Amino acid sequence: MGTFIFQALSAFCQLSNQIISNRLIQLNSSQYVTASVAPLQVFQSQTQAFISQFISSITNDFLLSISTIRNTTQSNNLLTGQLTNYYLVRQSNNYVYSSSSSYGNCSCATSAICGYESPIYDLKTSNALFIVPGIYTGCYIIEALLQSNLQCFYNQTCINKIQSYFTKYLSMNLTTLDVSLLVQFHMNSKIQELVDNLMVEEWNNSTGYDGYYRECQPSKCSYTYQTKNDVIYIITTVIGLVGGLITVLKLIVPRLIELMRRKREETRSENGKTKFKNKGRFIMQVSTFTW
Repeated sequence: MGTFIFQALSAFCQLSNQIISNRLIQLNSSQYVTASVAPLQVFQSQTQAFISQFISSITNDFLLSISTIRNTTQSNNLLTGQLTNYYLVRQSNNYVYSSSSSYGNCSCATSAICGYESPIYDLKTSNALFIVPGIYTGCYIIEALLQSNLQCFYNQTCINKIQSYFTKYLSMNLTTLDVSLLVQFHMNSKIQELVDNLMVEEWNNSTGYDGYYRECQPSKCSYTYQTKNDVIYIITTVIGLVGGLITVLKLIVPRLIELMRRKREETRSENGKTKFKNKGRFIMQVSTFTW
């Protein structure tokens, strides 16, 4: 069953890679449109939210497809090609019936996730020679794979141990997986965890604000700057305003006083002329009366 486990693992990798590639084509063809130039912080937050939504959407679609296949297979008790969940029994009257397989105390008739770590048997005695740590066998290859992990393949001793039982059939140089390349996963992370993350160790994205800004080519740019004035700034500002006010008053007040003085003198002069005219008229009237 080990061969089919790795074939299924390869199929998951290819499927995940194909789905991501197709979605990236759609993502790269989309446009970021704004009514006005967005500030750098707004641009970064919006693009990050868009990328997070993209990853979440593609992951949910991928897991939904796998979940649908798993549920359909398990609910209908479909017979696997390797007869890992049921095996066929032929009776003497040529009647054939199926019987469920068991893994330990777990029966495939009642649970689809029955399984245990894969043993390597001696073909002559049927005794278990070695149990491969982390690699499971069970009712369904997919279910066994999702419960498995790759811890054995980070250990050269474990790899050599497996190779020692297949010297007649397997002749190749195998090296351990590089543990330093792990970012969010671990050596004992289950394949289920890898599949839940689209088998992606790390997403690398970059956003170019300079290119976006050049594309917009704004004709003008304005910004606001908010700050809180301290006591020294307030005092110096008040002193400056008072000093400026005094200077303005020194220039304006003398001119106002001079203007008011001239107005008063002109008013007095006009009043004096008016009295003189009135007095002259009175004398003439008296003289006429005497005549």
